[in-house]
Amino acid sequence: MRATRGAYRGFMWGGLAVVFLVGAAGLFVFRDTAPLRDSPLADILATAFGAAAVGLALYGLGLTVRAERSDRARQLADFKNQVDRRLMAAPRGYFPGSDNVIPVGFKDSADPGITVSDPLGDYFTSSRCKDRLVVLGGPGSGKTVAATQLMAHLMDGWQDGDPVPVRIPLSTWNTELKLVEWLSGYLKERGLVRSKAVARQLLDDRLVLPILDGLDEMDPPGVPPAKTRALRALRRLNREYDGRTGRAPLVVVCRADRYNALKSKERLEHATVVTLQPLSSDQQLAFLGRSGQDETGEWLPEWRRLAEALTWTGTPRGLARVLDTPWRMALLTTAYTERDEHDYRPLRSPDALLAMPLDAVPAHLLGLYVRAAASTHNQRPDAGRRRDPAKVEEWLTTLAGHLREDHRPDESDDAPRPRDEVVSDTDLVLHRLWRMERDSGMHYAELALLTLPFVVSINLAERLGLTPWESLPYPPLFAAFGLLFLMQTVLPVALENTRRQPVPRHLDWRLLGEPKMIGLNVMYAIGWVLFLVDRGLGPSLFALVLVANVLSFVTSQAVWSTGDHPQATLTDPRDPLRAELRYALFWAAVTSLWVGSLIAQWTESVLGFAYGAILAVLPAFTLAARAWRRYVLFKFVASHRLPAALGGFLEWCVEAGIMRVEGFAYQFRHRELQEWLAARPGAGGAPGRPPSSQGHRRRS
Repeated sequence: MRATRGAYRGFMWGGLAVVFLVGAAGLFVFRDTAPLRDSPLADILATAFGAAAVGLALYGLGLTVRAERSDRARQLADFKNQVDRRLMAAPRGYFPGSDNVIPVGFKDSADPGITVSDPLGDYFTSSRCKDRLVVLGGPGSGKTVAATQLMAHLMDGWQDGDPVPVRIPLSTWNTELKLVEWLSGYLKERGLVRSKAVARQLLDDRLVLPILDGLDEMDPPGVPPAKTRALRALRRLNREYDGRTGRAPLVVVCRADRYNALKSKERLEHATVVTLQPLSSDQQLAFLGRSGQDETGEWLPEWRRLAEALTWTGTPRGLARVLDTPWRMALLTTAYTERDEHDYRPLRSPDALLAMPLDAVPAHLLGLYVRAAASTHNQRPDAGRRRDPAKVEEWLTTLAGHLREDHRPDESDDAPRPRDEVVSDTDLVLHRLWRMERDSGMHYAELALLTLPFVVSINLAERLGLTPWESLPYPPLFAAFGLLFLMQTVLPVALENTRRQPVPRHLDWRLLGEPKMIGLNVMYAIGWVLFLVDRGLGPSLFALVLVANVLSFVTSQAVWSTGDHPQATLTDPRDPLRAELRYALFWAAVTSLWVGSLIAQWTESVLGFAYGAILAVLPAFTLAARAWRRYVLFKFVASHRLPAALGGFLEWCVEAGIMRVEGFAYQFRHRELQEWLAARPGAGGAPGRPPSSQGHRRRS
């Protein structure tokens, strides 16, 4: 944690107090020696110095305490400002860039006979609710939007000292990690705090209100409750969050059927449970009116009959029961507000729903949704590149099929280790998409790609006559030994690594500012200076060799895996791969300098750096860009099934309202859409791979 100016002043006064204390001790010890012997001045000065030391120490301590309090207030203010920025960018409605939100009523489990229409934020802060809340709802009932609205309501009424609400997706929690460790890591990863230490302090002071969304998304469909990560999460929430901070405020969002299945084994203790209710007739009509009425409030002709069918009192019936969730209403309005791009007339009339069997309506709306959303987005002036709606649906079908086939991070049923990457079965993570082609022989192509830079570098050096290895003794012996080592050791390890999941890496120079890192790097530089002094190198070569070695060592200390040491600037699903590309380019340059410095010492010539550049740049870049290399190769292999600019395509789908972003992952707007696409013909993993009967099981 970075100290403030007041803290530094406190330290300085404390240091001055130590100086006076040492002076007083010295006067006391040497009072019987000349010239202080038999002089009362020694005792007087020692007493004065001691009193001054105590006074200075107390003054410095007061400055430090006040600075710490001020620093804590500043950290809380910075934290709230960062959360406000994220909240402003979060979707507030059921359509991208829209505030089309209908307040959904809810019932308290303690009083299920009454539907509460108050905003959820008012209910949470009232005396009717405990400091812990569980928000339940059916599929498409608006749970995530309700969580965002709750967060916005609490932020609008936030006062100094209140906990800051933060919506956090539970699907990213590796439950092998302790709760506070995961929460502090998430806050640091998203750039909401400066360090994990600050996050832990805020959590300990109960200044964070985690709104944990998606307890039901922690496990794929069909997993027994006793074996789920969700059950382990509830147990950790009850034991660790209470045990560390007391009964801290907390909100958990989950599907009702999933939570009811879990609560026979574990439930969130000391929590109020509310369940979002289906839309009433008035709410359905209000939702529909924004797209089905004209400026005077009259229903448009194509919507009038449907509006009459949705007008009901008491128990919903017929089509009203099918369309009783915000998600279904969003499907309806998206599908039937699509207009012709030439004359801007509606392409279809919702009257067709009135003559349709009720059980066919959901699939019908899902079948229209993707193409309608893509076509509508194409007509926006700021849409950028226009895309064929049929191709959009085809590509998304392929991706949905991949999620169905690859819903587990690995093929085993073992629990993930603390450092393993946890990915939900709803998450499309770019650097994991290579698994779509893992059975197509891509690992052999990657192995060839790994060896190619070495072959190119050696041949290029031979053609340019830059062959320092010719001066080695017994060159045939060295060549034979190197070839044997390559075949017996390097190639098998490389082939095995092509089947493992690479985690992107990045450079984080801020971590070098820690005192232990500064001391280590200074000692390394001093060691190289002492080593090179006796080498007899010229001044320029001495400086180049020293800089190359120190720079390579310092750079190696700044390399971190994105999963273990996240970086606050990585906030986009494409950022991890972009950051690794930047790291690989820099690492290739640094490695070539290091290899060049070794050759320059050996040949005692600056030309050694040219050897290093030719021999090391391509191999170092290829080895460093593990996840980026795998992703590029995957896009080449899967180019016949997916768009070339896959990241840009998924961003376009987010803007069109078909996908959404959750951390470093893309997700379909709703699981129902994902499962419908995955069930279409042509959906699946690698070509020729039969669909998994276990992978496609729909949650009711």
